[in-house]
Amino acid sequence: MNLSNLMDPRLVQIGIDVSTIDQAIEKALDQIRKVYRQEVQYEDVLARIQERQKLGGTTFESGIAIPHARIPSFNDFLIAAVVPKTPILSPEGSPVQAPTKIVYLILISNTASTLYLNTLAKLVESSKDQAIMDALLKAENPSAFVAIFEKAGYIIKKNLTVGDIMTREVVSVPPTATVKELTDAMYSRHLRYIPIVDEKGKFVGEIGIIDLIKAGIPDYAFRIGSLKFLSELEPMTELLSKEDLIKVESIMKKNPTCLDPSISVIEAAFEMTKNIKRHYAVVDQGKIVGVVSAMDILNKVIRA
Repeated sequence: MNLSNLMDPRLVQIGIDVSTIDQAIEKALDQIRKVYRQEVQYEDVLARIQERQKLGGTTFESGIAIPHARIPSFNDFLIAAVVPKTPILSPEGSPVQAPTKIVYLILISNTASTLYLNTLAKLVESSKDQAIMDALLKAENPSAFVAIFEKAGYIIKKNLTVGDIMTREVVSVPPTATVKELTDAMYSRHLRYIPIVDEKGKFVGEIGIIDLIKAGIPDYAFRIGSLKFLSELEPMTELLSKEDLIKVESIMKKNPTCLDPSISVIEAAFEMTKNIKRHYAVVDQGKIVGVVSAMDILNKVIRA
């Protein structure tokens, strides 16, 4: 299905005088109510949108916002677009500081998760294409706005895969890195998991935060039934004293299980729960292309 097929020119408004995303939402919902009068209960839908907005995560650095609501007994999938007359500035303290240039409001049923998530992915993808964004912002009328998506040929897949939700900006370290370099990367980037990649880009191992902590506990501690004496030891003494010397390859998990980007999200969720494992490297033809975590499923599927 082409993304443009989901877009109704009657729900596109260009050059609208709004200064906040909330105002843009109200304008979009007003237009939906005019066009689809019998299907939308304005106050109920607005309350659901506002409830979802409180959770955050609907504004993107690429210059778009995608507020949405799941509507019980709603048998449609609607996308309304509002192009503000001037970009909407982010409130002070907002996690996303880029001005919002287009607001897409999506109304979906409770059972349209896959369609919504794949639509969301394509809208975000389009916003990262500067040529597409420039064209959308210059569109003279709603039909021209939708025609840009039609020409771009964005295809909405019917299934949701690991490749759709994984983190593509992967922070990795080589097996020859020191534990200090690994620890610094984890601490500075707020990471709980790092894949280990060799000089050819091949995925060869992984380290999670628990693996790193485990490396700081003496081996003999695991062979003793009672660990009460450990309270008398300085924490992580050996690890801290040798972190410049210990190589990552000596503590990493070698040849761990990885996931293919083409598998379904439900398969990934099954693997996580079966193996009690929160992070997986996503590998295509031996090369790492992303990392998928349990939080990706929470943020991009369960609470998307």
